[in-house]
Amino acid sequence: MRAVSAKSRRRARPAPDSSAASPGDSSSAREFLLAAAGIAFLTVLTFWQVRTFDFVNYDDYKFVVENPHVAGGFTSENVRWAWQHPYSATGGPLTWMSHMADVELFGLSAGGAHLVNLVLHALSAVILLGVFRAMTGSLWRSAFVAALFAVHPLHVESVAWIAERKDVLSGLFWFASIGGYSWYVRKPGPVRYAAVAVLFALGLLSKPMVATLPFVLLLLDVWPLQRIPLTREGRTRFAALLVEKLPLIALAVVAMFLTLAAQEEIGAVSSTDVISLRMRMANAVVSYVAYLGKTIWPVGLVPYYPYPLTIPIVTVILCAAVLAALTAGALALARRAPFVAVGWFWYVGTLVPVIGIVQVGGHAMADRFTYLPLTGIFIAVVWGVEVLARWSAATRRLAAASGVLVVLLCAAAAHAQSRHWRDGLALWEHTVSVDPGNARAQSNLGVALAGRHRDEEAIRAYRAAIRVEPGVPQTHHNLGLALEAVGRRNEAIEQYAEAVRLDPDYAKAHMQLANLLVQRGSTGEAVRHYLEAIRLAPGVALTRVNLAVTLGRSGRAAEAVPHIIEAVRLEPRNAQSRYFAGVLLMEAGRRAEAEKMLEETLAIEPSHAAARAALAYLRR
Repeated sequence: MRAVSAKSRRRARPAPDSSAASPGDSSSAREFLLAAAGIAFLTVLTFWQVRTFDFVNYDDYKFVVENPHVAGGFTSENVRWAWQHPYSATGGPLTWMSHMADVELFGLSAGGAHLVNLVLHALSAVILLGVFRAMTGSLWRSAFVAALFAVHPLHVESVAWIAERKDVLSGLFWFASIGGYSWYVRKPGPVRYAAVAVLFALGLLSKPMVATLPFVLLLLDVWPLQRIPLTREGRTRFAALLVEKLPLIALAVVAMFLTLAAQEEIGAVSSTDVISLRMRMANAVVSYVAYLGKTIWPVGLVPYYPYPLTIPIVTVILCAAVLAALTAGALALARRAPFVAVGWFWYVGTLVPVIGIVQVGGHAMADRFTYLPLTGIFIAVVWGVEVLARWSAATRRLAAASGVLVVLLCAAAAHAQSRHWRDGLALWEHTVSVDPGNARAQSNLGVALAGRHRDEEAIRAYRAAIRVEPGVPQTHHNLGLALEAVGRRNEAIEQYAEAVRLDPDYAKAHMQLANLLVQRGSTGEAVRHYLEAIRLAPGVALTRVNLAVTLGRSGRAAEAVPHIIEAVRLEPRNAQSRYFAGVLLMEAGRRAEAEKMLEETLAIEPSHAAARAALAYLRR
């Protein structure tokens, strides 16, 4: 038998293959359970501190604490509201209902809501592990992908931010839908397909960004499910499998249409007059590469990245070249290493709804947008490294050790990053330290400082925000509040007036301005601003109360009565409003109505001394 030379041995060495799994990758149920438990434990360990975190002044109060439909808990009326306003916060009715369930379980406890986010995220990581292990037969590669998903610092925002419940909830249904699809592929049938559709619909009802799932399922048909061969015959197969997914595509289209309509209704979609299409395209190209950079080196992460005033053309060209090279490389490897192409196009495709071509909000990019897309990058890298490491036992050991080290470093970085989310003050102090010119961060820092009665510091933060973005009416309004709190009323009047000038429909600014004008003695001007605030926001009882009191003190009780009566109707359990109504009715000569109103005041608040005295005076 002829000896084999070293050169021939090198030639005989098998080339990297693109199969779903290698023979040495088989694993037992016990190993799978150990891997799942390890990933769940690592996830909980990384984010366990969030249980002690508070709400942050970045949608948490708006969507949860100050939203009466959520703060009221899980009632039929609130559930009806959730389905009537499904996508007003780019979440969905299931997301709203999950917040209501938090209130039922924990009250308005931030810690309880944070733990729910953590549990959902950990479950998603475990499901990701199970789904890819079932599709590829590879436990440890699937485990590395799931571990990176679980603890990557770019995912901190989705886990540690209560208002971002939509990410972790929709992610759970996203991976469950893929698992259901894998189950369907093994034995196609209407029942299994219906299960996939239901899971997908639940994901869409959590956050419409999962609308790209049918596209990802087609990628998975190429690899690892191998339903679409990369040959000429594969085109026919592709067409058939595309038709198979039409019902899912229809669900996605409906969800995206409803989302866009809801966002346009609340004015969140920027027109091309504000941000040109050319600028959006440039930002999209740069953002694709920037996300990859943050994936590799996750430092300087903040919750809000402001839209740049300009993007250098050289930057756009370089980023476009990087994207073109990566895409060309993925296509070149499509036959020998299809997981690279699948992972790359998973990343590119799932970012499309949030890459900014349809601009919602004023941010250029956001860490939370990578919650699902980065899974594609993790797949391409982990499977690619495993193929490269097959050449020897030493390279396999080195790859495994390096993988463990990367996961642990990610976990440590995510743990450190999540600390910035412990409350609003910590979050915005960190953001300002990273980017002092971030006007939104400076403004939100001012709100957090004012909430702790650190008004002088809040004033400095608001003024810093105005220096960068002078045309934001909310910042001027908030600066006015802080100036008023420290007794600088004339300066506060200037800020409220500027807020009204910038936004004539700003009802709160009209009311605050009117309040100070009353104190300055400009009653006629104050009444005009009160009336404008009422026209803009007729459901705010406090504005009507303030107007009625102002009119009453000016000897115009008859004019004041309709406003105070409406305020009582709007807030029937407000004892102070009823007291004012009783006094104004008495001054208007409507004694019987006044007596009844004062009696009702005491029925609500028996200790109301002023109402008791007024009633006694009226009866005398």
